[in-house]
Amino acid sequence: MLTWFSVLALLFQAPSTPPQPATEAVVRLAPETVIVVELFTSQGCPLCPAANELLADFGAREDVIALAWGVNYWDAYGWADQFAMPEFADRQKAYVQAGEAMRVYTPHFVINGAPEQLRFDTERVTRALEDSAPVPAARISETQDGAYSLSLEGERTTPAEIWLVAYTPGVEERQIESGRNAGLRMTHFNMVRSVEKLADWTGGDAAYQLPGLSDDLDAVVLVQDGPGGRILTAARLP
Repeated sequence: MLTWFSVLALLFQAPSTPPQPATEAVVRLAPETVIVVELFTSQGCPLCPAANELLADFGAREDVIALAWGVNYWDAYGWADQFAMPEFADRQKAYVQAGEAMRVYTPHFVINGAPEQLRFDTERVTRALEDSAPVPAARISETQDGAYSLSLEGERTTPAEIWLVAYTPGVEERQIESGRNAGLRMTHFNMVRSVEKLADWTGGDAAYQLPGLSDDLDAVVLVQDGPGGRILTAARLP
């Protein structure tokens, strides 16, 4: 169990690299706490267009980190989802295995990693967001050469997973030519394009350098209490 957790703006240096002066680290201003809202969605799912728009509404809040994961469960109905990747479905399956749901489904909202069976209803999902307890916002440090790093400090009895999630920021539209949503110009928001597990954090002082990204993608760091577990802390990269 996490008994004390904080995120410090520290610059990661390999043991062979002399430490740089602290004045070279520029820390991004961010909310003190955040709420992570994940949506598992599909271009072939009839209810998903409304869920995508609801996620965009949530994402307009400064304290909300909104992420949409494309999954391929509806591909058998005549349209292959353009964003789906196997690792995105694996993430949803981890939530299902840890929580109340009997199987994967869409649209599926997950708030702060809590694996409750939160079936789609605008009022129900909105109420769950309003009732959720925010998590501490991670602070990312930046060096003069544009690199970013994350340091963690605290005690753990089980490993926590550190994920880097890259996504296309904002709203984009795609024309759906066939399947259950044939003829619809579908709105998407913050569609995830890749996910990378950086490390398992087992507690104590630890620092992690964050990989670079392409210029057209944004990214967030999620620190999670094991597979399908709760989000412990999170932050957007500048």
